[in-house]
Amino acid sequence: MEQVIQVTTSNYSEKVNKEGKAALIFVGDILAETGQSWCSDTVEAEPTIKNYAIPQLLQKGYSVYWCWAGDKETWKEPNNPARVSEWIQIKSIPTLLLVHDNKEAIRFEEEQLFTENALKQFLEQ
Repeated sequence: MEQVIQVTTSNYSEKVNKEGKAALIFVGDILAETGQSWCSDTVEAEPTIKNYAIPQLLQKGYSVYWCWAGDKETWKEPNNPARVSEWIQIKSIPTLLLVHDNKEAIRFEEEQLFTENALKQFLEQ
């Protein structure tokens, strides 16, 4: 994942290149005790995201941003920057948001990221 830019929900907006093609992947933070995310949906989706989506997106010329949504309390906060942003309005994690020239092109959420099926239709065109 060395080609993936890691950001947080509090600083993603100033780091994301909004020109061209960008992929923003919002996930729950890792728990030190388990080495996994507190979010079970993130844990389930992570292999598909890392082993399939990211390589496909990089091959297609996307800038890929791994956006840490925070611990559970931070994510659930109604004023979390990713939730209240006029630009992205993330409602659930994990979310993969594809942006073309500062406009949302497509959004994949939760179960859509558990397997390659939903992603294939878009990424393999």
